[in-house]
Amino acid sequence: MSHRTKKILVVEDNRAINEMLVSSLQQELNIEIESADTMAAAKTIVDAQPKSFFLAILDLNLPDAHNGEIVDYVMDVGIPSIVLTGDKDTETEEAILNKGVIEFVSKNNPHAIRYIIESSRRLLENFNRKVLVVDDSDVARMLIVALLEKQNLKVLEAINGVQALKLLKVHKDIDLIVTDYNMPKMDGMELIQNIRMEYGRDEIGVIGISATNDNVVAVKLLKSGANDFIARPFSHEEFNCRINQNIDALANYKKLRLASTTDFMTGLYNRKYLFDTGTKLFQNAQRKNIKLSAAMIDIDLFKQVNDNYGHQVGDLALIHVSDILKQELREGDILARMGGEEFCVLCVNLEPEDAEVVFERVRKTIAESPLIYNDLSLSITVSIGYNDILEDSLDCLINLADNALYKAKETGRNKVIMGS
Repeated sequence: MSHRTKKILVVEDNRAINEMLVSSLQQELNIEIESADTMAAAKTIVDAQPKSFFLAILDLNLPDAHNGEIVDYVMDVGIPSIVLTGDKDTETEEAILNKGVIEFVSKNNPHAIRYIIESSRRLLENFNRKVLVVDDSDVARMLIVALLEKQNLKVLEAINGVQALKLLKVHKDIDLIVTDYNMPKMDGMELIQNIRMEYGRDEIGVIGISATNDNVVAVKLLKSGANDFIARPFSHEEFNCRINQNIDALANYKKLRLASTTDFMTGLYNRKYLFDTGTKLFQNAQRKNIKLSAAMIDIDLFKQVNDNYGHQVGDLALIHVSDILKQELREGDILARMGGEEFCVLCVNLEPEDAEVVFERVRKTIAESPLIYNDLSLSITVSIGYNDILEDSLDCLINLADNALYKAKETGRNKVIMGS
């Protein structure tokens, strides 16, 4: 079963907290929630579908389980858990954390619900995140791997910096690296320096670990490019907090990069990204390393859509066409919204005869796929202009495609004109 189809179990006897957790998690994570207010009810739910839950949020004290028995039961079933309690006892907290739960959250914290929601979101998104652990000690490495896997992270292992760099070349999607300082062949500091020659702090996070409390080691690793440093021995809670903080920071960097390169409405690349990336492709094409061509796509009579049906339907039409373009065009094509109802596609190594087939298929698919909104079925067509003549600049390449688009508009719309 895919993690996307799994659920969260909420076990909480306080009705208000239970309902708030369920509604907030459903609304913000768009995921199915099962809830119970007693241990008996929770066991009935879990026994019927033990592999359906990727996370449980548990009240420590229930009417039929006053001493945290629910935690033992759920952990024995193999469901990672966040424990929620009003008990401020430090000994109780340590005892629960020693059971291997992910988090221990106090109900007395006014931000408890928000904290749980964000922790749940991170655990769900962690299924798609990859971490590399680098340590020559099998025991130390196994401990860190176990802690990370409990956070739903995909974990790779290396015994030194040399092996780590080889793995990094193969696994380009590694998000975070946790590395020991003292290792044979290549130590943590040299590894970090090599990583930073290719990846910035906002691209791959690195956490350095050392058994020494010497601040000199921490400073060396941080100056080499580490995002963070943890001294051994560390508590599991401290380790988890540092991992989570770095993952959240990397996610925020990614969102900022995405916002600067994509169109907020359609999710396509924006004009800036098209020209930044397209200029490099154009230069490569001038050196005859690749073939580069461009197509301009415009929604026909789009102003009439806005005037007749309103801007909400107009926005839906833009999204509708964008989704079809993403489905019909090649993954390697650079597809961008240029503004308004106009789109541009930069195609690498697409032969003219293939281009005609591709864009005619795009035109036909859009024409045969009406936008359905409430009781409205709105037919949409597009005009497309294509060009593969390089000339002097990327602007010229796109302008020639735009001229072909203009001819398509002038000669009846809903057609493809191949420029020459």
